[in-house]
Amino acid sequence: MEQIRIIDEAHMTPEIDAAIRDGLCACFPADVATFSRTRAWHGSGPAYTVLIGEERCVVAHLGAVQRLIGVGQESLSIAGVQNVFVRPEHRGRGVVDRLLVAAMEEAKRRSIGAGLLFCLPKLEGIYARNGWRVIPWRKIWARRASGERYVLDEKNIAMFYPLRRESFPEGEIDLRGDDW
Repeated sequence: MEQIRIIDEAHMTPEIDAAIRDGLCACFPADVATFSRTRAWHGSGPAYTVLIGEERCVVAHLGAVQRLIGVGQESLSIAGVQNVFVRPEHRGRGVVDRLLVAAMEEAKRRSIGAGLLFCLPKLEGIYARNGWRVIPWRKIWARRASGERYVLDEKNIAMFYPLRRESFPEGEIDLRGDDW
């Protein structure tokens, strides 16, 4: 099986960026207009990337946004999981599990407090088997580049991965930026 690579965004090459965007376009055809230009979802780009593949063909990818968010009266450093994909011909082999473990090990190395992701309920099992926990519903505030605040749509669930703390704080969540 191919090796996992972790690339800090400061060291991302144009070739690998293009290969990741190609995989994003192939796996998320409804979002080709965005991913053909950028890996940043709603303007939120990764601090580091976890991938499996070559410079010309990335077979699996996970971007990790690093941010300080507000939860209730607390601030919490998070590694926000974004743009996870495994090309169809590589699915069913535990590849996504390897990505998630590597991403959270890197987050721990960076002294990040927790992992945070948003996914459709049908994907909950994939993340849960890797130690992610559903956060009971609460308002999650985000902010567009224009400064406008909005509450995230309830179609997605939020999940938490314990790193420096065992439980997620109580209260509304303020992403202090757009979602990812």
